[in-house]
Amino acid sequence: MDTKLLEDALILLEEGSLTAAARRRNVTQPAFSRRIKTLEHWIGTDLLVRGANRVELSPALAQSEQHIRALLAHLKQVQGQLKEPEAGTDILHVVTQHSLSVSAMPEIIRKANERESRWQVRLRTRNQDTAMSMFIRHEADVLIGYDYRALPLAPFDSSVSRDVWRRDAFVPVVGGDLRNELIDGNFLPRDTPRIRYPEESLFGQIVSHYHQDADRSLDGPVAVESTFSVGIAQLVLAGIGAAWVPHSLIHQEIISGDAVILSPEYGRIPMDITLYVHSANRRAVEFQKDLSVRSLKLE
Repeated sequence: MDTKLLEDALILLEEGSLTAAARRRNVTQPAFSRRIKTLEHWIGTDLLVRGANRVELSPALAQSEQHIRALLAHLKQVQGQLKEPEAGTDILHVVTQHSLSVSAMPEIIRKANERESRWQVRLRTRNQDTAMSMFIRHEADVLIGYDYRALPLAPFDSSVSRDVWRRDAFVPVVGGDLRNELIDGNFLPRDTPRIRYPEESLFGQIVSHYHQDADRSLDGPVAVESTFSVGIAQLVLAGIGAAWVPHSLIHQEIISGDAVILSPEYGRIPMDITLYVHSANRRAVEFQKDLSVRSLKLE
């Protein structure tokens, strides 16, 4: 099958209409519609709900978006390895969250390269659920993510090793003009705006779980909701609102005074930056050894 048809489906999802998607693909709408029908014929189901006066996207198409993206990425990876088989085997595929690509990955790669090895890493950033799915499907050699000890660990069996690389913590912080509005003891004034993570996201679940027993919480009006912690850190520094941010992501700004941690009564949420590798993956195990981290066999 022509993979461009799968790309057509993704563009249709992004644009939301046949007309806009056809324009982006630089073809006429009838031609683009025929390509979508070809894909539907190959799959064996409709991707569009066609009514008398309108056409809507099938819910199944939206639900399959991440799988389509993963499949295309995997096909491109295989294509590259077939073109350059020797070079392809030396690349270590690492998947991690966006925040960790900024805070942890530079140190991890530097540490791994302190020995004689010089690792060529292909880094992919995804949300935690997608990253975990890629690792399970062996589309990544190494998974690096956050673990919150009060929640169940990732459901891997004994074929996967879990390594705690560093301890980290979520800290409640403010920046910008909000730093000057704090009450003695670094308490927030009433109705201070906040930036929150969606409840269904990993960070949203962690904060929600922690707040069940916390003495104080960030409960002002929501200014922004986002899953992108790197962006949230920048919004905090701009004074948009208070937020929970990984300490490793904002510690330099805390040292400089551009960000201020709130009172200990709001608490701190302990986190682990964790590496996962398949024990049968020789390259991943070598990388693990070069990092000199302790392997905890999952039970």
